[in-house]
Amino acid sequence: MLELFLENPMQLKLREAALPTSPKNNEVKMSIIYGGICGSDLRVYKGSISYAKYPIRPGHEVLGTVIEAGVDTNCTVGTRAVIFPNTFCGKCEFCKAGKTNICKHKQPLGVAVDGVFAQEVIIDAKYVVPVPEEMASERAILIEPFAVTVHALKKANINKGTKLAIIGSGTEGLLSVALALHLGAEVTVIDVNPVKLELAKKFGPVSVFTPQEIKDQVFDVVLEAAGVKSSVEQAMQIVKPGGVMVALGITGDSVNLSPIHIVRSEISILGSIIYTKQDFADAIAYLSNPDFFVDPIVSKIVPVNQFQEAFNDAATGNFAKIVLEF
Repeated sequence: MLELFLENPMQLKLREAALPTSPKNNEVKMSIIYGGICGSDLRVYKGSISYAKYPIRPGHEVLGTVIEAGVDTNCTVGTRAVIFPNTFCGKCEFCKAGKTNICKHKQPLGVAVDGVFAQEVIIDAKYVVPVPEEMASERAILIEPFAVTVHALKKANINKGTKLAIIGSGTEGLLSVALALHLGAEVTVIDVNPVKLELAKKFGPVSVFTPQEIKDQVFDVVLEAAGVKSSVEQAMQIVKPGGVMVALGITGDSVNLSPIHIVRSEISILGSIIYTKQDFADAIAYLSNPDFFVDPIVSKIVPVNQFQEAFNDAATGNFAKIVLEF
């Protein structure tokens, strides 16, 4: 079979690998259909995640078909499924509280352990999430990244009329636009890239600005999805008193925040990291609704043998989601 393999940063190749053996009792074997390229895949590729392991098989965002199931699983051969790609122990205080996303022993596939960008993979059945039969594969591949958005926006209690600013219009920012509009929010998108701002407008009635164009506007909720120092700082400047700033983007840079501004304005800062199984279920429910509009998210689908072009295109920042077809 074919798999992607990253020997070291910037050394990505498509290689022949041995087919997986039969799954254990608690495992399933899957034939991968699609794999979405995520921002974290790009960071692993570039070598900018400090805890990434090399060599490694990248990828975590996949849709596949169950082709063999262990005797102790509830999975049915022929079922399409996505993978929940962050392991959790189920025993620590966070897992016991239902917060598996911050498990002390969490390991992200394709970063800390081998990922799933291969034609066939074996995975523990507890990380296999079936997809409704009627859902198109081009929507189903969005379940995992969309669960990140669902988890983040739950924290902010978005309702009809909520004035929401989304800083950064990568995949998570654009999925946030789609969900916020669906929930009835008044959406403003802020990005340095005019190509992405044009993409954001495809989702419906949104206002778009570059960071420099924002003057005196303030918002009930600001979602920071760019993950850069300046955008985090701007997010704190444009959230109104009593408002909420949701930190979704990831940066290792120190940022300048004013404690007196936070305290006197009663601003709530809420961090958001990945998702739980419930967020997957909620993402599937939204994507099962034909009125939920996400068509512009998938920019293109390319054969896996064009992986280098796909990664290069994704790195330009001019696309939403680029999907590999296995």
